[in-house]
Amino acid sequence: MGGEGTTLAVIGDVHHELRLLDQVLAHVESTGVQGVLLVGDLGSSDLSWAVRRTPERDARYVDSVREVLAAVQALGVPFAYVPGNHDLPDLDLPGSCDGRVVDVGGLRIGGIGGAGPAKFGFCYEWGEDDIRARPPLDCDVLLCHCPPYGALDRTMRGHSAGSRAILERAQQHRGFLSCGHIHEAPGVEWVDGCLCLNAGGLGKPFGRAQVGYLRRDADGDHAWHVVL
Repeated sequence: MGGEGTTLAVIGDVHHELRLLDQVLAHVESTGVQGVLLVGDLGSSDLSWAVRRTPERDARYVDSVREVLAAVQALGVPFAYVPGNHDLPDLDLPGSCDGRVVDVGGLRIGGIGGAGPAKFGFCYEWGEDDIRARPPLDCDVLLCHCPPYGALDRTMRGHSAGSRAILERAQQHRGFLSCGHIHEAPGVEWVDGCLCLNAGGLGKPFGRAQVGYLRRDADGDHAWHVVL
C-alpha cells in the first residue's frame, strides 16, 4: 500500500496470542505503516468473566495487556486501542482512545470500547442507550470493538451480533470504521458513506495471524483504501 497518504495497520482481537501477534507485527514492520490500531480483547483469558475478578486475576490480566502493548510499541510507530468486552472498562494504559479522540499518524481516531447489546457477564458490556448517550466523536476513524448491526457481525450460526447504536454512528460517519469482536466475520463493507473493516481475531475461536491495512490518500479526494 505504497504511495502518498497515511497507512495504518489494524489488528483484531489479540487475546494474548503472542505467537500469532509476533507474526502479524513482523508483517506490519515489513510493510511500513504510520501507526497501528487495536480493536480490543487484548489480554489473557485469566479475566474475561466479571464474576471471576480478584485482585490477583486483575493484576495478571493487566500484565498480559502490557505484554501485548509492549510488542506493538516496539515497532516504533504511534498506536491506539480500545478495550474489548473481555477487557476491563477502566483499562487506561498508554494508547487508549476509549471515549476520546487521539492522533495516530495524522489521523483522528475516536474510540468506542466494550460490546453490546447482548450481555453475557463479561467485564465490559453496555446497552444501546449507553452508547447513544455518549458524546459524538469528531474523527476520521471510528475505532470500535463491537461491529455495526448487520455489517461484519455474522456469527458462525448466521446471527447478527452487532450494535444498532454503533450502526447509527456508522451511518452518520463519512470516514472509516474499524471493529472486531466477531472473530469469524473478517471483511470489508460499506455502511452508507462509511467504509468498515473487521480485521478478524487472533484469539480462539477462528483465530489466525491476520491483519488489515487502511490508507487515506493525501490528495483532495482523501479516498480510503483497505487490504485485509
